[in-house]
Amino acid sequence: MKLAVVLMIAGAMQVSATGFSQNVTLTERNAPLEAVFQKIEQQTGFYFWYESKTLQGAKKVNLDVHRASIRDALNRCLAGQPFSYTIIDKTIIINDAGKQERGDQYVAPPVLNISGVVVDESGSPLEGAAVGLKGTARGTNTDKTGHFSLQASSASGILVVSYLGMVTREVPFTGEKELRIVLARNVMEKQEIVVVGYGTQKKQAITGSVASANLKLYQNVPVNNILETAKGIVPGLNIGGISKAGEVASISVRGENTMRSGTAPLIVVDGAIFRGSLNDIPPTDVESFTVLKDASAAAVYGSRSANGVILIETKRGAGINGKPKFNMNVGYGAVNEQQRLRVYDEKGYLQRVLDYRDANGLTADPNNIAAYLQPIEATNYNATPDHQATLKDPYNLFRQTGQSLNATASVSNKTDKTEYYISGNVIKQKGVIKNDLYNHYSLRVKLSSDLTNWFRLGVNAYYSLKDYPGATIYGVSGGGSASSPYQFSPYASLTGPDGKYLQFPQTTTSFNSPYWQIPDQVYNRQNNLNGIVTATVKVPWVEGLSYNLTTSITQNWNERGSFYGPRTVTGLPKNGSGDVYYDRNTYVLIDQLVKYNKTIGDHSFDATLLYSTEDYKLFSQSSHGENFADPTLGIYGLSTGQTQTVNTGGTKSAAVGEMARLTYSFKNKYSLTGTVRRDGYSAFSENHKYGVFSSAGANWQLSQERFMQHTTFIDNLAVRASYGTNGNQSISPYGTLARMGNSFYFYNGTSFVTTSFVNNLGNSDLKWEYTQGMNLGIDFAVLGNRISGAIDWYDKTTRNLIFPLSIPSTSGFTTISTNLGKIGNKGIEINLNTVNVKSKTFTWSSNIAFARNWNKLITAYGPDPKTGVEPDRPSDNLFIGKTLGTIYDYRVTGMWQQADKDNGGIMTGMVPGTYMLLDVNNDGKITSDKDRVFLGDTKPAFTWGFTNTFRYKDLSLMVYVYSMWGGGGHFLSGSNTPYNDGYANNPSINHIVYDYWTPANSSAVFPRLNYPTAAAYKGVKYFDRSFIKVQKIALTYNLSTLAKRYGINDMSCSLSADNLFTYAPHWIGLDPETNSGLTDGSIPTLRTIMAVFTFNF
Repeated sequence: MKLAVVLMIAGAMQVSATGFSQNVTLTERNAPLEAVFQKIEQQTGFYFWYESKTLQGAKKVNLDVHRASIRDALNRCLAGQPFSYTIIDKTIIINDAGKQERGDQYVAPPVLNISGVVVDESGSPLEGAAVGLKGTARGTNTDKTGHFSLQASSASGILVVSYLGMVTREVPFTGEKELRIVLARNVMEKQEIVVVGYGTQKKQAITGSVASANLKLYQNVPVNNILETAKGIVPGLNIGGISKAGEVASISVRGENTMRSGTAPLIVVDGAIFRGSLNDIPPTDVESFTVLKDASAAAVYGSRSANGVILIETKRGAGINGKPKFNMNVGYGAVNEQQRLRVYDEKGYLQRVLDYRDANGLTADPNNIAAYLQPIEATNYNATPDHQATLKDPYNLFRQTGQSLNATASVSNKTDKTEYYISGNVIKQKGVIKNDLYNHYSLRVKLSSDLTNWFRLGVNAYYSLKDYPGATIYGVSGGGSASSPYQFSPYASLTGPDGKYLQFPQTTTSFNSPYWQIPDQVYNRQNNLNGIVTATVKVPWVEGLSYNLTTSITQNWNERGSFYGPRTVTGLPKNGSGDVYYDRNTYVLIDQLVKYNKTIGDHSFDATLLYSTEDYKLFSQSSHGENFADPTLGIYGLSTGQTQTVNTGGTKSAAVGEMARLTYSFKNKYSLTGTVRRDGYSAFSENHKYGVFSSAGANWQLSQERFMQHTTFIDNLAVRASYGTNGNQSISPYGTLARMGNSFYFYNGTSFVTTSFVNNLGNSDLKWEYTQGMNLGIDFAVLGNRISGAIDWYDKTTRNLIFPLSIPSTSGFTTISTNLGKIGNKGIEINLNTVNVKSKTFTWSSNIAFARNWNKLITAYGPDPKTGVEPDRPSDNLFIGKTLGTIYDYRVTGMWQQADKDNGGIMTGMVPGTYMLLDVNNDGKITSDKDRVFLGDTKPAFTWGFTNTFRYKDLSLMVYVYSMWGGGGHFLSGSNTPYNDGYANNPSINHIVYDYWTPANSSAVFPRLNYPTAAAYKGVKYFDRSFIKVQKIALTYNLSTLAKRYGINDMSCSLSADNLFTYAPHWIGLDPETNSGLTDGSIPTLRTIMAVFTFNF
């Protein structure tokens, strides 16, 4: 009887076999025949068809083939078996022996498309859920809307659907056109897996303070820097603003723990300490961003972790049905200033000249104003009857509309044994100052493979190049300030009669033309090459035991050069001046880890042992040349300079670490973690090269207790407590040693000798800084996880602060580094996630992150031996019991007016138009030691971020607001204030517009233009920096439904605006976040409008 068979080819007729091999490599011992068939399917893309009763008499299979053809593999597999086979296209038909059917007897049915949506219990779509056809290698993942589409060759079958934290379901289908699959949360896995130091843990077992950025919020949203995804999202993580192309934002965690060492947290990427800039890592490459904030979480990093730890995991291989997955992300946008300072126009400038003269008691006749100007200014002033300015807006001469291009492409794949991820990234940015340029290029290759069932090998290579090619008015791109444009007089002349730029465009020699400050040649390139090799051995005869070797080699090399020709301010007196600098840093890190995890009934154990070594080497070389007979060659001809100098230097250091961590859990309700780490660092003195740091923590899952079972509105409730110590080894490699210096002694006018001398004192007793701290935390989720979050309270103290101690100058030195003082930080952090509205088509969710830190100096130099009381150190701005950002200054109570002088009420030495200062001791005079008081703190009282995400069908809108509350700032003091510009005899320097005092403007904010007495030259007004900033608005449209018609799995487009608006009711100036006030050296914070297109196929 002829058999008409429905062949299971599930897309094999529709989808090419790219990504599958036509050869078979397989080793099996006593394996069921059906299991062997499944593995052949996975490797080749062929599919087997047979009736269920056919294999009832199948024997176990012993098979060992390497790159065998499909027929050869089948012949060996079926040798001695009562079966035969027929291959038709991509289908292998298994029959009883002797029953060999012709191909034309089989009729292939039309391919069946199975589609549907995967949602959670509340109806929200689950993106990235795995949907597979049971018994085959066919599968797919859901898109952003939870939808999937899969091809099958049978009208019935079983789909296997899984998602992290959800119960895996097997869903039968019998010809339905559209399936709706609901996944329930897995009670045992309702806490997600979190990346921690040297591994991962279930969140329910974490005892410390660990917070992760929600990268899904920024999926397909324009982001230039990975830090943007964490700012205002992770409480306690402080990230500064950016005002220049390629600038790296400052970072700190939970306040300042030190006074002289660095405050930046340790960065760990893919398990290895990272020695580059976070700008080097494209956001599209990042899989997870986690911050370890307390001692229990960060203690595994010992001496590196006092300032917190940031863990970044980059993406790994992922494929679709065994095929490579391609991703492309392209963003382009315009960059402008969020806010600009205004400079005086000709009317305001001339009035300021008159006011300046009047403030100095000089004649100020408006009808004779040309006589008060510089010669060039006067000529241009008289050039037109209505005295039109020659320069309307000098700042515009040096500004440009910035641009930002960010493009990333990646390809990845994953099979049962091997996975890879390859990506390339290009960033090109133009700042708002002309020639402020930044180019960034990077390439990442990440590959891992299971060479056997117990040995896995991985390679992670990364290269980046940062290039700052522009020569701006403040030198090489990437640094400096932009003061000169604001100082141009409206009546200046840029060029002379010969068309060349004038050095002194408004005659006065106090102001050099910015054009004369631009170098003729510059380059600034920073290279970073990092390679990580990992080898993991799972000990076959001990379940749960593994050994992991990580070797990371990083090499950074930096090249900088500049040449100032004779036409520049720098090069003119030297007939050309050039510098070239090069350095190379090499870091070698070797981590050896032994891990063991075991579950015995209700008891779970997870142990980690570490031995780590690190070596660091630096070589640097600089060359300088000046006084060139012919400067044409610039930096390439430094050897032709009559004066030449060459300097070389080098540094070496080594570190070693040993760590043990044990986590114990009972019934997944009670968890304990203990960690101890011993670190050694060559930079410390012989007596204190090693430090020991430890921590302990506990987690109690209250919601799993019996007495909580009836509180159905609580989904999760857990409490955490931890205590421990961390260290800080941020001192220079030779910081404890006495160091030598060289000098040259000339005699007879031509000869010299080289001398050597000790230029600093060593301290053989210098110890580690270390921080002791405790953390209490609560994790919660209620109302079906509609409201969830965490609350943390911490209290930590840093001791043995490395600080310069003043010593008598008769010793030949002024200071020596020693261990002094203690700093305390305590605070509270709140993270709240809410799902405010949820329906089938519309969702509104919110995230609130709040952080409050109290910082204080507990002790510095110790108590006075005579009084037993420790005095403050105002000269170092150190005040016992106060914060490190304490403002200690004169209190401004008003402004002295002419009436005060006339009635004799003005204080001696003061004049009208100067600040009225509080006379604390009422002695009739203002002195620095008697009349200064505490006015507050430069640091904010608290910060918060508020993110709202609205989704309607394929459209989503994200609105992110960031706020800093409290913290004072001023607009420079001393001779550089705008109201006392330092040019007492030359007012012909323009300024930013500000509200200064005159007799006619007696209610002004700032004092008069000139102080005639030293006594009056005191005081500065402070302003509250509190602000609310619309940090980002992003609109995204998902085009996946349309894209799939053209073979593209996922496509979206986004439009975003960064730094859109800032509300700062008490601040005068630019961005209060960066403390940029009314100073002519301030560069505005950048506002970026960007469009991004994302494709996955």
